[in-house]
Amino acid sequence: MNPRSFALIGHPVGHSMSPFLHTRLFSISGTNARYAMKDVPPESLSSFLGRLRELDGFNITIPHKQSIIPLLDALDPKAAESGSVNTVKNENGTLTGYTTDGEGFRRALESEGVSLCGNVAVLGAGGAARAVAFEAAHAGAAVTIAAREHSLAAAERLCIDLRAAVPGARAESRLISALSGKWDILVNATPAGMYPHTETCAAPEELVENSSCVFDAVYNPGETRLLALAKRFGKKAVGGAGMLVCQAAAAEEIWLDSRFADADLKRLSEETSLEVRRQFGNIILCGFMGSGKTTCGRLLAEQLGRRFVDLDEYIEQREGMKISAIFAQKGEQAFRRMESEAVRQLAAETGLVAAAGGGTLLQKENADALRANGIVVLLDASLETVRERLKNDTARPLLHRPGNRDAVGNLYRERLALYREAADFTVPADGAPETVARSIEKLLAPDYRSDEL
Repeated sequence: MNPRSFALIGHPVGHSMSPFLHTRLFSISGTNARYAMKDVPPESLSSFLGRLRELDGFNITIPHKQSIIPLLDALDPKAAESGSVNTVKNENGTLTGYTTDGEGFRRALESEGVSLCGNVAVLGAGGAARAVAFEAAHAGAAVTIAAREHSLAAAERLCIDLRAAVPGARAESRLISALSGKWDILVNATPAGMYPHTETCAAPEELVENSSCVFDAVYNPGETRLLALAKRFGKKAVGGAGMLVCQAAAAEEIWLDSRFADADLKRLSEETSLEVRRQFGNIILCGFMGSGKTTCGRLLAEQLGRRFVDLDEYIEQREGMKISAIFAQKGEQAFRRMESEAVRQLAAETGLVAAAGGGTLLQKENADALRANGIVVLLDASLETVRERLKNDTARPLLHRPGNRDAVGNLYRERLALYREAADFTVPADGAPETVARSIEKLLAPDYRSDEL
């Protein structure tokens, strides 16, 4: 039996997660299908329609979510009222457009035990905000569309559309700076905080503090500044990976007339968060002294065209003194504080290959910060290899403490389990640095196909 054919069209589509998601979803449902991508410039959309009619269905991303509508044969009511289509089903030659973004938002909240109700503040007035706002209005929530000054007119138009399309809808627009009071759900539907501009935060602290749940539609990075702020205030924080997975699942349910189990989607959301970090985040190498982190890291960064940072060297440059001198003059505790500050700075950057110090990931907050925007790879060198590589090393303070007769062995055994717990992936590191670097590079390659339509 020939596989069924599906695809994504947009402009651009190069960094889409759709091939990963739909490949995994086809596997979960046991569907024999292929999924391709095609970059279709706006001026080519009409002429490409004939090719799309050969498919069983397709997804649409920016900038075609509105412009595809006049080319379709039919429109689902939710897509018609929102004025946006992200999924098309081909049924006996009839192309019907649907929107699953709003359903993906609602199901992502529900998977985290949050009901879409009460007072909902939506930051932004674009396509994502529109999907979220319509879903919230249909659920009976009171919706406030909050925008910056330059987008306030769009926010007001969205409110008018909501009140016209959803009977009894409660919707008003406001400037973000004018939001006050308590909110059941605060939703970021803007690009603020998205890779590579991860340093920005969509909402001021007071607004986050006054919200019971914070939802960020951004999924790259998995933990944005907004979500980190929400967690700091003890709020329920829900990231965009769940919405991404649930909207894709809703699309396949339309294509296949099926239903995915919540538990399967929960697991896929966790996989997706890791895959986003693997594809787009920093690569952090950890391991014991002598495992080859710096040498392999430099080789890997050169192979991938990334910037390399050695955390110990970074601290030395910032402090203007060697690590050994910091230990001798200020003590290990002071060094660990410097190390944690350096981790916070580097975790906010993107596109790095970084070699962590031997003790960096022993502190959970350091491991959490680095994994929020990247993957941690353990270079797993055996104790015999480590002993051989460190036998003439006189520059590491922790190996030269008085009375410690087997400093290398004792410290190695003490730390190895903690390294394994902190790492996302592990690669053997007894071989040549070139071999280890190639192993890491293979680890980063996707295990699914992304065909060209």
